[in-house]
Amino acid sequence: MYCYHCGKEINERKVEAKESTLVKENAAFKEGTEVSYVCPRCGHLIHSSNDEVDITSLARASHAEIQRGRNSFARGMGALCIGLICLILALLFLRLSFKPGMQNQLILTCPEFFVSMALFALAGFGIIYGTIFVILGLIKIKKYDHLLLDIHNRTFYQ
Repeated sequence: MYCYHCGKEINERKVEAKESTLVKENAAFKEGTEVSYVCPRCGHLIHSSNDEVDITSLARASHAEIQRGRNSFARGMGALCIGLICLILALLFLRLSFKPGMQNQLILTCPEFFVSMALFALAGFGIIYGTIFVILGLIKIKKYDHLLLDIHNRTFYQ
């Protein structure tokens, strides 16, 4: 189920597994009563029946979520590039730590070695951070592209 106002996906099975609406409000239900949920992000009511205004609002929210996914993807790619640059620099500084005057042995007390270790740490953080945001952005873009395709083909239902 998607919120018509902000586009957040709500898994009603998880919500009902925590606290069942049918058990909680059993006396208040009559035949044909529709269950509505409150969006945790924006606070609007989410219901299963929809009209043209709700679908238009959901399409707008889906476009906004796709833009958020693209922003996340761009942030991840930037961090990934910076991480790879730091990795290359760390490898260069590590190579500089092997001193030719000491029969090409690794010197652990030289400044080049400390710089290479700091750059390895930055590279690891940038690569992990970037990979996570690239994957999250691609997942969000794919999910909301499929939602927009369903809305466009008029095959969307809550």
